[in-house]
Formats: sequence, C-alpha cells, structure tokens
Amino acid sequence: MSQPQHSVDQTTQQTSQQDRRLFLKTAGAAGIATLAHAQSLRANDANEKMTAAVIGCGGIASHLLGQFMESDRCQFVAVCDVDTRRSAEFADRIEKHQGKRPDIYGEYERVLDRGDIDFVIVATPDHWHAPITIAACLAGKDVYCEKPCSHNILEGQEMVRAREKQNRVVQVGTQTRSAPHMQAARDYVRSGKLGVISKTRTFNRGFWGPTGFGKWADQSAPKEVNYDRWLGPAPERPFNPKRFHGSFRWFYDYAGGILGDWNIHLQDIVMWTMDTPDPVSVSAFGGKYLIDDDRTTPDTLEVLYEFPAVGDRPPLIHNYSAVLALSPYNHNAHTGVGIEFTGSDGQLYTNWDDGWFVNGAPKNFRKPEPWHEVNEKRIDDEIHTGSRQSYGLHANNFMDCIISRESPAASIEKHNKTCTAIHLGNISYRVGRRLYWDPVKVACFKDREMTIPDNEANQLLGREYRKGYELPKA
Repeated sequence: MSQPQHSVDQTTQQTSQQDRRLFLKTAGAAGIATLAHAQSLRANDANEKMTAAVIGCGGIASHLLGQFMESDRCQFVAVCDVDTRRSAEFADRIEKHQGKRPDIYGEYERVLDRGDIDFVIVATPDHWHAPITIAACLAGKDVYCEKPCSHNILEGQEMVRAREKQNRVVQVGTQTRSAPHMQAARDYVRSGKLGVISKTRTFNRGFWGPTGFGKWADQSAPKEVNYDRWLGPAPERPFNPKRFHGSFRWFYDYAGGILGDWNIHLQDIVMWTMDTPDPVSVSAFGGKYLIDDDRTTPDTLEVLYEFPAVGDRPPLIHNYSAVLALSPYNHNAHTGVGIEFTGSDGQLYTNWDDGWFVNGAPKNFRKPEPWHEVNEKRIDDEIHTGSRQSYGLHANNFMDCIISRESPAASIEKHNKTCTAIHLGNISYRVGRRLYWDPVKVACFKDREMTIPDNEANQLLGREYRKGYELPKA
C-alpha cells in the first residue's frame, strides 16, 4: 500500500521519529546497556504522539481503541484483521477521530514490518495472543496484549523470554489492577486489618439459557474472512459461526472457557494482592450439566488451588466457583461476580464495578462495617465506575511505561503467573484429577513428592501447531 505524501517539514519530522524508533528497536534487539540512552530519547519526546496499530478488530478492541484515542497521546497508522469488514469499520472510526485514515492489513506480519510503529494492540482471539506478541517483541514493538496472554503454559513462558530478550514493554489487559477501588481494596487486605488470611474465593454466576448459543451446522466462511489465517495455530476444522466471532472462547481449540475469560481477571487480583508464588496443587471438577450447545468447556466448574506458605504466612487455599446457567430473574449485581478475602478478623468482598466492603472488624468481628469510606466519600456513591475507569487508566499506564521503560501494572511476567494457574485449572479438569505442579521443571506430577510424572497432563502444557503457524521463538 502506498504511503501518503508529506510536506518537507512533515517528512523531516517523520525521519527523525523513525531514527529514534529504529534506535529503540536496535537497542531492544541487542539487549545492551544503551537502553539508558533509549530511555533518555523517550523522555525528551514525551510530548510527541506515539504511533500505534490495532491487530484484531473485535469487540474488546473497539473499547480499547476508544480509550487510547481518548487519551490523545497516540495516532493509529494501521489496523489489521482477517475479516475485512471489521478492519474497514475500525479504519472509518479512526479516520473520523484523527482526520487521517490508517492503512489496512490482513496479515499482522506486514504491520510489524513497519518501522514507524511504536506499539501494537493485540486483541485477537486468545489462540493468536502469544504468536503475535512474541513476533511484535522480536520486531522491536511494545505491546498491549489482551487477556489471557496465552493459549497454554509453554506459550506464556516464551512470551516472557521474548519480552526480556528484547527489552520491550508488554502490558496485559487485566485492567482491573488499574481500578482505583481495587487498588484501595488491595491496600486494605495488605494492611493486615483482616488478620491472617488462609482462604480466598472468586466466583462467576452467568445467565445463559438452557440451549446456550445453540447447535449450528458447519458452513462456508464469509467471503470477507481469511478463515485459514483465523484458525492459525489451531487445528483445521470446518467453519462454524459459533466457533468464530463472539463465541470462540467456549472452545479449547482457541481459548480457556470461563477460567480464561473471567477468572483470569478475578484470580489475578487475589494472586497480585497476596503476592502468591505458583500453586503447589490444583484440582478441578465440573462439566456441561445445564447448557445444551456445542461448547467444549464446562458450564459448571469448581477449582481448588493450594498455594504454599510464605514466610510466617500459612498456606493459602483459593477456590474458584462458576455456574453459567441461571435464570436472569436471579441476577444480583453484588453476587454475579466477586472476589473474597477471608481472614481471622474479617472478610473483604469486592467485585468488578461496585467497590468493596468488609464484614467484621478487628475490634468486633460480629459487627459488619459499612461500605468503606475513602477520602470521606463512600465507595458505593461511585457504583459502576471502577471497571470503566480502569480501561483508560490501564492504557495510560502502558503509554507512561513506553516513555519511562518501567514495568507496567500488568506486565507479562506478573500476568503469566496468574495465567499459568488458570491453565493448570483447565488441565486438571480435562484429565479429571488433582495435579501437583513443579514450576522449575515445568511439569505436572501425580503425587505431592513429585516422583510420578503426569504424562497426560504434561501433553496439555503446550499444543501441536499447524504447519506454517508455528510459535515464534525468542
């Protein structure tokens, strides 16, 4: 695609920007001490708009695009999707906002080949997150990657290696870490006011009907879609509209079901707050008990995580509970999704939007506290603002770190620890037994002494990639 013409001044400015970005790319690739020089260049150019691209133009990408454009700190020069209808819609929206139309691509490699792009937003289906993020790091780009970061455990480890080797900034879209109410709740838990915490819990209650998304016949892919590239590393299968846009996450070929969609957010807050190491053991059970559709992931699920003692803190038991088939008449805004920290002196409850409250108090456990007050304003006065605020705050944290070269709020290293636990939950469910996890050997075992490898579980740590779509290596 031909590039737009520029005036002499614009061309000079673009050349200067490209020289700076080329330096950053080269310094990242070399992984040498010149990073300090790169940081200095970034600091001097802090008022310059960054250049960006969106790879994957679906629903979450639409929301992210709005937050990044609203910041007025970047301009989008490229969009990429295997569905030309979606990429055209994004290009129209960007052109209307910034007065200049971005280039449109169907192959992400062409986006990464450009030397004028500072960062990319990776908002594809989950099975593409790791390959594109790794390739972007190797191309010298910083990355905002949607959650979960990977389709499997080995992918996540390769993402960490790529980021470290290339000195890139990689932020993952578990934006709840940036929500003010969640940070306040974390501070309260870490203050010790709940006493000794030995149990945490996260849960989802969904409102699917008994037929879910139904059962649809295979058919031809829309002419606007490059379906082979959409499948990418996943197994080759006939096109089915319910394995595609919107509902792909309910199939293990592409995603991790409710664990990877929702609990990646919720359990991330627990592991971030409690600063947990990897779990010692994971046990999951459940099934498709209520919803009669074609999904391969469960509608009812219980997962128990055992985290080891740390210092003078006892072992921690974490429970994730999900049921996705409830009548909508049972909906309650405070119980549809939640996070609970249970300590010897009280229990803190928080959720996606609403703030948080404490039951019990150090002085009188039997007397519930009201919604906690912050700066003399009650959290519940700001109901439904937490999550919406967090998207913009998370985007700005990422762009701040592009300039400072500091680690972002949800770095790939931090997020991958949660993502590993999530994948272990799905592996335990799929093999039907408790797993014991050795993070050093990167292996599952059948016994606590870790003398009997669980070969079936270990086969699920990675995946077989289709020819031509192998995982890039750092």
